[in-house]
Amino acid sequence: MAGLDSSQIVRFDGNVPPRPHPVARPETIAAALAELNAYPHGGYPRLVEAIAAYAGVEPDNVVLGAGADDLILLCARSLAGPGDVVAVADEPTYPLYRVAAGLAGAAVGTDGAVATFCCRPHNPSGALVDVPPARPLVVDEAYFEYSGSTVAGLIDESVIVIRTFSKAFGLAGARVGYALAARDTAAELNRRQAPLAVSTLSAALALAALVEPPDVGPVVAERDRMADALGSLGLQPLVSHTNFLFVPLGDPHAVTTALLRGGIVARAFSGGIRFNVRDRRDDDRLLDALAAALER
Repeated sequence: MAGLDSSQIVRFDGNVPPRPHPVARPETIAAALAELNAYPHGGYPRLVEAIAAYAGVEPDNVVLGAGADDLILLCARSLAGPGDVVAVADEPTYPLYRVAAGLAGAAVGTDGAVATFCCRPHNPSGALVDVPPARPLVVDEAYFEYSGSTVAGLIDESVIVIRTFSKAFGLAGARVGYALAARDTAAELNRRQAPLAVSTLSAALALAALVEPPDVGPVVAERDRMADALGSLGLQPLVSHTNFLFVPLGDPHAVTTALLRGGIVARAFSGGIRFNVRDRRDDDRLLDALAAALER
């Protein structure tokens, strides 16, 4: 990448923490490794119960998936089919919603939509957008922990909430996510889900992580510090309720290209760039590189 060794690259484009959750160590998965030759007969009731307790719902409201992406695809193929229309709120946003609709054979539009997808907090802006009135509604809460705002209380009103262990929990490589839905809806989603979509190793990591959920306070503080520092560079990042910032720029691709030459990977969008916060040392490196790029 950019002619640099991988050790010289710092990625700010995945919206994940700089380090994994503390439970990501061999002893956490030792018992699961000892039984890796066997299927998890009966599924993962302990993990489902722990997620339900964390989310404030009942176990019958929980659907497991291999990350939020798996659950987005599951919702699309469960709610829509060939000839249907799926709506996507607040575009531009996470592109997988459109991909999921296409894989289900549906078109993306607004008239007569059989389902609506919404990212809240919004990606890539970081805004805590309004909840669409449309139903059925699928709300992607990948960044829920950073905002503290959820629509889980609406699951009995044809709302499905999708969350992930990839962001605040720092377990992106484990691929664990979950959906929250009304009991009948969850049962139907589980019926359509692939058998054992989550591995035993990933389930063990997620279960251990729920014993000590992440404290996002330091991340939020670092995000706000970065926002202030960007202001000192003459930039105006959008207000964020996530672990990333969106900075409006006139030529975002030129800026991300300049950053990449220095080993900094950020994401360019139409009208700006997006990058997640890491730790102070990495973030200061980004600020220095961004200041240099803006001077060119």
